[in-house]
Amino acid sequence: MAITDAKGRDAVRELARRVAEFANSKENARRRRRWADVNSLRKPDRPPVICHPGSGAWEELLPRTGLVATDPWLADIEYHFRQMLFKLEIGDDTTLDPWMAVYYIARLQGEHFWGLPIKHIRVEDAKPDSPTRDAWAYEAPLKEEADIARIRAPRYTFDAQATQLAVERMQELLGDIMPARVCCGVPGPGAWLHGWATELRGVEQLLVDLMDRPAWVHQLMRTLMEGFLGVMDQFEKVGVLSLNNTGWYACDDLPAKGFDAAHVRLKDLWGRGESQEFQPVGPAQFEEFLLQYQKPILARFGLGYYGCCEDLTNKIHLVLSIPNLRKFVSSPWTSLDKLAAAVGDRYCIEWRQKATDVVFASDLSAVRAHLERGLTITRNGRIMVVLQELETVNNNRRRLNEWATLAKDVAAQCAG
Repeated sequence: MAITDAKGRDAVRELARRVAEFANSKENARRRRRWADVNSLRKPDRPPVICHPGSGAWEELLPRTGLVATDPWLADIEYHFRQMLFKLEIGDDTTLDPWMAVYYIARLQGEHFWGLPIKHIRVEDAKPDSPTRDAWAYEAPLKEEADIARIRAPRYTFDAQATQLAVERMQELLGDIMPARVCCGVPGPGAWLHGWATELRGVEQLLVDLMDRPAWVHQLMRTLMEGFLGVMDQFEKVGVLSLNNTGWYACDDLPAKGFDAAHVRLKDLWGRGESQEFQPVGPAQFEEFLLQYQKPILARFGLGYYGCCEDLTNKIHLVLSIPNLRKFVSSPWTSLDKLAAAVGDRYCIEWRQKATDVVFASDLSAVRAHLERGLTITRNGRIMVVLQELETVNNNRRRLNEWATLAKDVAAQCAG
């Protein structure tokens, strides 16, 4: 397909050169080794540090109004490259790949993942001038217990021809600067059974169901588990999966033994689990209604990581029962003291920071004290420091740079 947006094309190629230059640099290699060390349970030169702005923060930091490209395809690539280069300006341990991802085209059969429409009722839909963003109520399609029979396991159609055309198009644009590489993972955010159950039933109603109709919840979770295991089988059997041990997931223990680059297996990949919607559920019900159904999914992957924004303090022992667990995600509400004592150096801790404490602080003295304490507690462990869930930078564009500099300084001190 001919590109008529010459200025956009030139802008994208120039950005690609800058990305490729860093991706092939010694500094990028040092950062990748740092991530590979901690994820492989070796002690790195210092704990790695990374910041992931959310969509709201990106709107403040890098508005799309400043893009050169007018062609929508080129504009998306331009924005992607500008985000990558902005991450380098933040000064954390971001790494860049020396290739351009082209995602395999796999099309869901039907309109809805589970065969049922899932609707979010947002305030801004009714009140366009409302300052609310990204909050919603569920309009759940499972209204009666019998509705569970309406769930349909997801099925995909794999379009190799369209994927090849997309690769050729990217190669024509950037192939002399960075090669195009086909990438593909299992769709959905890993063992997200609680999230799908919530979308299908509603978060409050699902929690009531745990008490009122436990047998039905077991049936729902089993249905979702078996359906997603089927999705995993589809992608593995077709042979479209690609390795995901890059960037801050760099790890020398993946791919698994017997790896064949022509046919990537699930056991060559990282898998993910978490339980945000089950935050208020006690350990016994968490294990009974969620974790036991997540484990067969996570067991298919080579290594797993678990957790997100939920408090897992009272569930640490249960999460550690996941056989192939490598990384424990410690939210700001999970007790780092208890977690560090439980895992030692046998697991990697992804220690997430409270975004509001960083963004809205008048200065970072309290943040420094918090980092010093946490990194001292985990001095003999394997830990990474992560700042995400950032939906604003509070009109302070320098705060992320300040935080990254501070976090790296404390990490180096505590590693010494």
